[in-house]
Parts: sequence; C-alpha cells; structure tokens
Amino acid sequence: MDAYRYPEYFDIAFAVEDAAREVGFFDAAIRRFSGVPVRRVLEIACGTAPYLEEWHRRGYRYCGLDLSPAMLDNARAKASRLGIVSDFVAADMRDFDPGKIGAAELAYVLLGSIYVGSNREFLEHLDHVADVLPPGGLYLLDSVVWFQLFGGRRRAWTRQRGGITVRMSYRAEIIDAIAQTYYECVTLDVDDHGAAQRIEGRVPTKFFFPQEFLCLVEASRFEFVGWFNDFDLTAPVTPQGRHIAILRRR
Repeated sequence: MDAYRYPEYFDIAFAVEDAAREVGFFDAAIRRFSGVPVRRVLEIACGTAPYLEEWHRRGYRYCGLDLSPAMLDNARAKASRLGIVSDFVAADMRDFDPGKIGAAELAYVLLGSIYVGSNREFLEHLDHVADVLPPGGLYLLDSVVWFQLFGGRRRAWTRQRGGITVRMSYRAEIIDAIAQTYYECVTLDVDDHGAAQRIEGRVPTKFFFPQEFLCLVEASRFEFVGWFNDFDLTAPVTPQGRHIAILRRR
C-alpha cells in the first residue's frame, strides 16, 4: 500500500481515538480468558504502534510486527522518543520466523489487517502465531470477519493534527467472488500546511464469513472463545460495529 510509505499521514488518518479504552478491553480479556500470565504482547500489522504507550503504562512489554520499513522506522522513533523499551520485527504475517519474534502471551491484529490470499494462507498464519504463544495464550482479531454481507464497504472521515489535514476514503473492490478476494482501496487526500497531494493504494486480500472463520479456527491450534462488539465484553454481537474474535491457543 502506497499509504504505508507515508507513516506521518497514515498515523493521522488512523489515529486511535481512545487507546486506553481499547487496551482496557484487551486487559479485561486477559483477566477473563487467558490461561497464562501475560507479560509481553505482539501486535501484528502494527503500523506506527499507536498502542505502544498505553501497553507500557499498564506494565506490558510491546512487540510490533509489520512489513513496511517506513512504518517500523516511525514506530521505533516513537518508542525512542518516549523512552520505552520495545521490540519491532520486519516480516510478512503469512510467513514469519517465530524465533525472531520471541515468546509473547497475547497477540492481536486490528482493523481487519489480515492480508492473506486464501484459507490455506490464513491457516499458515494461525500456525505461525500459535508458535509464538504458549498454550492458553490469546489471539484477538478485530474486524477480520464480514458480518454484513451487503453494502457497508465504503467509509470516509477527516482528521487533523499540527496543521495537517487528512481525508481518508476506503472501499472494497471484489477481485474474485469465488476465491473471496478483494482489493482494500485506501485514498489519503492530504493538505500539509497548504501543500496538497493524493496518496492511493490497493492491497489484495481475502474476506471471511462467520461460519467459514469458525471452521478454519477449528482446524487450527486455537479454540474459539467468542465474538465481542466494539471493545465491550458485555455488548451483544450485531451485524454492525467492530467485531473482535477471541481465540485461545490449545
């Protein structure tokens, strides 16, 4: 994705509005569902590591995995600026060396950022994550499964920071309905102190339906714990909202 070459604009467009609330949800899930004490967390497709400071504040060590050198450089600079000891690994989520990650007791991925082309690749991804986690460790996946089958695949918003305005537009374009693949299309319209530019990118990936996802998890080294809506362990699951699947390593 070309947007990944511009981490400063990406960070504005995808800024986390309430990191304390979202990490608080992860913390509550650990207390309720984890079979092991959690000391180190792994964020897959970490980008600019927007949760780094909040994890550190709560006493966890952070590790981020991403394929983009620019994003990782930005994340490392953030950690250095904040004086937070953390780890960052450049790797493809479909085929990474667990030994380079090291042990973690919780892994998570946000905003549907699972970039695989088939069910086989997704199972291989789950296998790699299972190699990082101990039995009882959790894997939380946000917005990976499509609960709304029709519509709802276009979104747009505008955010500002430090004199820079970024309008983010997202849409999904089907590539192959049989293979369940699509392009994740992102456009950033940037006004950087009066200098305008448009940054566009298309990333191929696969969509998953709920029952398909459950069957894949059943075939993996994980067990399905449950669906949860909008970072709330008590919220009922509905077609709308952000759906978070919690898996536990067998």
